[in-house]
Amino acid sequence: MYTLIFLFIVGATPHQAVDADRDGFPDATELKTSADRHNFRRWFVTIALSRHLNPQDDVRDCAGLVLYSYREALKSHDEDWRAQFGELLDPSIPEIAAFHYPKVPYIGTEIFRLADGPYEPGDRERGKLGNFADVPHLMNYHTVKLTRRLDDGVLPGDLLFFTPKDKSSHVMIYLQIKGEPHLLYHTGPGDYEYSGEEKAGEMRLVKFETLMSLDEGTWRPDEANPAFAGFYRFKILD
Repeated sequence: MYTLIFLFIVGATPHQAVDADRDGFPDATELKTSADRHNFRRWFVTIALSRHLNPQDDVRDCAGLVLYSYREALKSHDEDWRAQFGELLDPSIPEIAAFHYPKVPYIGTEIFRLADGPYEPGDRERGKLGNFADVPHLMNYHTVKLTRRLDDGVLPGDLLFFTPKDKSSHVMIYLQIKGEPHLLYHTGPGDYEYSGEEKAGEMRLVKFETLMSLDEGTWRPDEANPAFAGFYRFKILD
């Protein structure tokens, strides 16, 4: 009896992106280590705060502040980046080790999730990932809801979303200054001035307790406020 064994080596098949948790992002684009997650949070908050102190035209509304800070946090913060960015509140933050924008595994510069469902090859071409997202898309597809209570595991760099029925949706960044809860946000364009030009809006840094004590409750991050959707976390950190 003859036994013929043929071994064909045709080379490895291309590695396919895996989305084991089916959150819409390839696992390779998520920050798996506690160090990377911690350092991303530090970069994200520091970049947002630095832009608050030194505003530029690249941030014009609340979603824009989040998108800008998220994208810049994922970059390599080398000398060229620092020279272009300007004054940075904390220049000593360690770099993220997993990857750097724009070379994000599988998704490149289309780093914001814009549709439901697990990641599939071709999502970028189908518009399920993009380089821009408005507030509803950030809330519904790019982040995961945590809680409606501040004392329930919320960390600096998490987001707050508001969805009032008679006003535009809004997003704020949660952070801490010397251990005290604060919120950072951009007001977005305001009413038209007498000149006919729209007001540019501004970034504001306020204590958490200040919003909790507002007489007008739309932007109060309180469980009793139906306009407050809750605290959310970026999926790449979850």
